[in-house]
Amino acid sequence: MFWVYLAVSFLLVGFGQPAWVPEAGLLAAAGGYALFWKAMLQLPKRLPRCLLAAGWFLAVHGVQLSWMTATEYMGPLILAVYLFLLLGLGAQFALLSAFLDPKKPLTQSRCLALAGMFVLLEWMRLFFLTGFTWNPAGLALAGSRYSIQWAAVFGIYGLTFWVIWTNLSALSLLRSPSFKKCAVWLFLALFPHGFGLAHEIWVKTLFQAKKEIWAAAVDTSLKVEEKNRDRLHPEAYVPPLIQWERVWSYLDPKRPLDLIILPEAAFPYGTDEPHCPVDLLKERWRLCFGAEEADFPPLEAPYAELCNWKGQPQWMATNAFFAQTLANRFKAHVIVGFDYDETDNRRRNSAFLFRPKSSFERYDKRILAPVGEYIPLQNVEWIAEFLLREFGIGGSFEPGTEAKVFQSHVPIGVPICLEEMYSGLARDLRRRGAELFVSLSNDVWFPGTRLAKQHLDHGRIRAVENGVFLLRSSNMGWTGAIDCFGQPIKMRSPGAAGAIYFSVPAFSYPTLFSLWGDNAILVVSIGAIAVFALRERRRKSCP
Repeated sequence: MFWVYLAVSFLLVGFGQPAWVPEAGLLAAAGGYALFWKAMLQLPKRLPRCLLAAGWFLAVHGVQLSWMTATEYMGPLILAVYLFLLLGLGAQFALLSAFLDPKKPLTQSRCLALAGMFVLLEWMRLFFLTGFTWNPAGLALAGSRYSIQWAAVFGIYGLTFWVIWTNLSALSLLRSPSFKKCAVWLFLALFPHGFGLAHEIWVKTLFQAKKEIWAAAVDTSLKVEEKNRDRLHPEAYVPPLIQWERVWSYLDPKRPLDLIILPEAAFPYGTDEPHCPVDLLKERWRLCFGAEEADFPPLEAPYAELCNWKGQPQWMATNAFFAQTLANRFKAHVIVGFDYDETDNRRRNSAFLFRPKSSFERYDKRILAPVGEYIPLQNVEWIAEFLLREFGIGGSFEPGTEAKVFQSHVPIGVPICLEEMYSGLARDLRRRGAELFVSLSNDVWFPGTRLAKQHLDHGRIRAVENGVFLLRSSNMGWTGAIDCFGQPIKMRSPGAAGAIYFSVPAFSYPTLFSLWGDNAILVVSIGAIAVFALRERRRKSCP
């Protein structure tokens, strides 16, 4: 039975994610880990048990993080990062499993303490370099529309706590079956689903939307070498005017819209760098939408700049000109991602809100992706030189310093790409008044993998944690709308260029997680460990 337990547990847990097999995830949350521990405890010595645990968990994450093996854009360096992460994750699980002993009873006090310990281990990943938020064990419960609702109380780490606690209770049942243990395990396995059903009914009964927002989200579906000029594939480059014309062709001028959403870093040249003759832009615009001079913003910074073009003075349009023209034409707010260079030459990855015939706002991304947006350990000379030589990366973006909520039809928080993975950051936007999340991302870097779906699943959890709807625009990712229960309303699959239209209610509700964040589950985890430690101390001190 050793090998049967090992194989079944690996299949359930390794493929037990919404991005793979959602049903397997629910089984993994109920007992997949327990089957592994049942096999592991057949080994007589602790060291072999720990090595087996490390190898098994490494293999599990090898499947779930297999998108990191795509080297087309990231190069072979990503494989070293992949292996390093797998070793670290395996070591964490081995540490947890080291506290399981076939000779010691698995009481509920011990189960709670070990669940709390694993939560702390997952939470600590946030503090290494950028922080590694992918693949918490609690993601297995996101495969059901009901069990995911538990995140509204304790967040993603609360889901992890419940998964580990349930599995340890299942292990206790497998080791020494009894009616009481069976009842405890059944309660733990079924409770998130029952809670989620009651929670959804409660929210729909008490909270009603006052109005609807009509939106269009665009997937530009541009490969890296198509969006930006690449020295290896210069023939693939699509000029920015043509990139913008494609976006225009996706939008129907006859459909009323409140909001148009474009992806992260949607176009080359940043926000206010002139790159297209205004006269040429207007000519192409009129071919698409007709002659409407009122659509265009004034010829002044940051929309246009008088430049020397082909030996003649010429007004040249910036991306801000294009975005403002779009907002003016559709009488809609436009949220779009651009690079932004400040006067001190510090480049930022930013999101902008353009209003019709009005001013615009900017939010700077606070969580940057290693290598792609900043150079880890860039003060170490040989590392900086290696990245420059191998990947052409000579500098880092400057991170933003504060949260920003856009004032639109409703207050909008805009997590940019990787920021969607951080529950604390999304909660910060919610507490600052955001009633809707709009996520801008670019999932082109790992083509043909499950990265985009895993990214979407983390976004679904952010919506549930904070009781808000989430709209997404992603280049080569999942684009569309998700409700406050984490369920897709209307989605466009990765790689399908175009716009998706939908309406969402201007509706949000307060959650306990938005009130206390990760603090509550951290207190529960530390408290469970402390109570168990005190009981063990008293037990050993008594004759």
